[in-house]
Amino acid sequence: MDSQTSEEALSAQQRKFTDSSSPFRTYKQYVCGDASVLSFLTIESATFLFGPLPGLIGFGLRSLVYPLLFKSCGKRPAIGRSVTVRGFHRISLASKLLIDDYVSLDARDDGAISLSDCVSLGKFSIVAAKGGEITLGEGVNVGTHCRLATQTSLKIGEGTLIAAYAYIGPGNHKPDASGRFLSGEMELKGGVNIGKNVWIGTRATILDGVTIGDGAIIGAHSLVRDDVPAGARVVGCPAKVIG
Repeated sequence: MDSQTSEEALSAQQRKFTDSSSPFRTYKQYVCGDASVLSFLTIESATFLFGPLPGLIGFGLRSLVYPLLFKSCGKRPAIGRSVTVRGFHRISLASKLLIDDYVSLDARDDGAISLSDCVSLGKFSIVAAKGGEITLGEGVNVGTHCRLATQTSLKIGEGTLIAAYAYIGPGNHKPDASGRFLSGEMELKGGVNIGKNVWIGTRATILDGVTIGDGAIIGAHSLVRDDVPAGARVVGCPAKVIG
């Protein structure tokens, strides 16, 4: 693949990342966007000094320092070690949250993330709002190794439980005129809206454009590509209502 073809194959995100005039500006844009250099250095210092600290000392120091970096933060956040945050100033946290070890909160490209009271995010899970908005209602519990992402909107109602390895919300890649998926535009269908007290089983996939009603149950390993009525039980690939 020649250099011109390689450039054409780059995704929009990759081009934005590589077009910067210096490595410093590139990395700063990646971490905190257009925030000031002072803000950038503060974030880097805080995450370097306190991010990897284990045990009670680590939790304690992060609960004191990290709230100063977010757009807003309530009382008693429990933030695990090595949590990755992109766009601190576009992320709002309420009170009594648990963000476990190795979670990623990504609010790049003017995205926004809002976590309500008593939200819990399991280890290695990713919440990524790249140009869109993610809102998790009170008491939402996200298991380990989940990915919640959007370029438009993702809303999850209070009391919803999401089991490990669930995949929710991203748009689909479309090929460009040459058949390349990487450089093609994303197919966006308006985001995902999940109601209150929904149970989403392990390894379930919920595609962009889906609305799930209150109290619905999504079976393990299900692929949800159509709306789910309130109180319904769905299973399968693609998921179908069974009760």
